[in-house]
Amino acid sequence: MKHHKLLGLLLAAAISAGNLLPVSASAAVTGDINGDGSADSTDLSLLQGYVLGKSELTQAQTKTADLNGDGKTDVYDVVKLRKTILASDRTIKFTSVTDRLTTGYTDAFKKLGVNEGGSAVTSVTELKTALSPYLSEAVVNNYLTKYNDAFFAQSVLLVKPVFLTSSNYQKKKIYTTAECGCSTSYAGTYTTKNVTSYLNIRTDHSAATESIGRIPPNAIIPVSYGNGQWAHVTYNGVSGYANMDYMQKVSEPAPSFEFIPDVKVDSVKYSGGKLNITASEFKSSSSDFAPAILIQTTVSKKDYYAGGTAWTVTVTQPPENKYDYPLAKARLDAVGWDLQAAFKSAAATPYYGQKPDMPQTTDYSLEWYADYGFTNGKGNCYVMAAMFCEMGRLLGYDIHLISGKVPLKDGTMGAHSWTEVKIGDTTYVCDPDFAHETGNNGYMITYGQSGTWRYVKELVMD
Repeated sequence: MKHHKLLGLLLAAAISAGNLLPVSASAAVTGDINGDGSADSTDLSLLQGYVLGKSELTQAQTKTADLNGDGKTDVYDVVKLRKTILASDRTIKFTSVTDRLTTGYTDAFKKLGVNEGGSAVTSVTELKTALSPYLSEAVVNNYLTKYNDAFFAQSVLLVKPVFLTSSNYQKKKIYTTAECGCSTSYAGTYTTKNVTSYLNIRTDHSAATESIGRIPPNAIIPVSYGNGQWAHVTYNGVSGYANMDYMQKVSEPAPSFEFIPDVKVDSVKYSGGKLNITASEFKSSSSDFAPAILIQTTVSKKDYYAGGTAWTVTVTQPPENKYDYPLAKARLDAVGWDLQAAFKSAAATPYYGQKPDMPQTTDYSLEWYADYGFTNGKGNCYVMAAMFCEMGRLLGYDIHLISGKVPLKDGTMGAHSWTEVKIGDTTYVCDPDFAHETGNNGYMITYGQSGTWRYVKELVMD
């Protein structure tokens, strides 16, 4: 065909050979000129070269290239092949990687919804434009080095930033319970307290058991589990139990987070003029928490032609903390976002009871008692327990305010309030007022534990 003016106009309307996706392979695929099982940009390139007189086709290829069946292989077949390719839904081959980012992301990244954003990038300039709103200049420059002009000569990059928004990711620790009932809530690094000669390491949770090792004064002691009275310790290769009355914590263990998601791309499909990318979470082998992730998916440049991208990312984000306790939040900001620190703060509240303005009944709410304590800096057992309950909930714990009775010195039963904290399958009592009044441990104790009050539970107030 020698009508070059018409040929030029029609070829200008057709997309270039480097910008088409393949039609899914099947028997006798329409437009499969080179016989590789799919009709794609390679076939279009062959056809365009033949029509322009720059290459030859075999007799069989010429017959296959006559898409409109008019007995000629010409520019009209080029247009038809283009339309055929663009109208066909198909699955695209891809490679993908997800980077976990702990720093270097902006506020715009934090505000991005899980399924918002995402770009198809065909050059270094486009990549910089796509990443700059979400990442620091230093991080962007790293990606500009990774994906250079040589990369974009062959490939198209699909990028998607995802930010995991829940504060629970960063503040909620996992606590586990040993068979003996001790919890990792006591785990950390300790040193001795009021020890002048040595602290015994014993074979069980009792001073009556055999001593199998000695810890000198001011030694550093790693603790894995504890119950407030006895700790699981290892010192100089000896593992056993040490009395926590003679120990004090000097540092918390590195937190292990409840949910450390990573994301993988499951599929890339062309449909309706767009690339549709689906991605989902999987269990990560990384122990490091990263709230920001950047998904990068590579497709061949010859396999890309679309009017945009649509991303569907499925991750199981924990719900944001449903509790709004501004006074409790302010207290945690002051004492530290740690459950034991919250308990000590509530237990240090000056006692104020048996007063007309200080009720000791279930007629008042959790919020009323807690607000009273945070605002006035004093309160009774209901106030202390309510303050601790609110702080515990903001820390992500399953914690409830309990009303009931405990024995009094005169032998009668008196009204009392405490909290229950459920960790795993174990329910613990946390009683700030018990610690305040007796000076003994009221944190993470159990019902019926020796040396504690006899609690008679009557009502869960919240």
